[in-house]
Amino acid sequence: MNNELRIDKILDYYDEPQLFIARDMFDAQYICLLYADDEKPRYTAVKISNAKLTDFLTGKVDLRQVFVSPEVKGEYYEVVGNDDHLGISPLEYTTLPEERLPEAGYNLDADTQESITVHLPIKDHGLFTELVRKFGWACM
Repeated sequence: MNNELRIDKILDYYDEPQLFIARDMFDAQYICLLYADDEKPRYTAVKISNAKLTDFLTGKVDLRQVFVSPEVKGEYYEVVGNDDHLGISPLEYTTLPEERLPEAGYNLDADTQESITVHLPIKDHGLFTELVRKFGWACM
């Protein structure tokens, strides 16, 4: 079984992704939070539905609540960055230890999201679509 993720959307970035959405080969969606970056970046992850992700992105729930109460109770994952790959494996926890949990009250600030207009020739449309998929930019 392929135990790799691909980044779908980076939500917070500082030197490396701090918080992002990723998908596995079955298109299941995970929210991943950096907890250690010694030799390789290490993330704690939980599966997340579109509805709960929307609740987080709109500020209805904070990040701590997403990790304290995952939709699949007690199902946590470890994600490790290796070169250009993200390996995922299940954790043995039924609840996360405090050092892996984000602070209470963390919400994404919608005011800090950028809006950029890019005009591309039609022949480069595929490249732009790939950028949107990887970095979470919206195209209108």
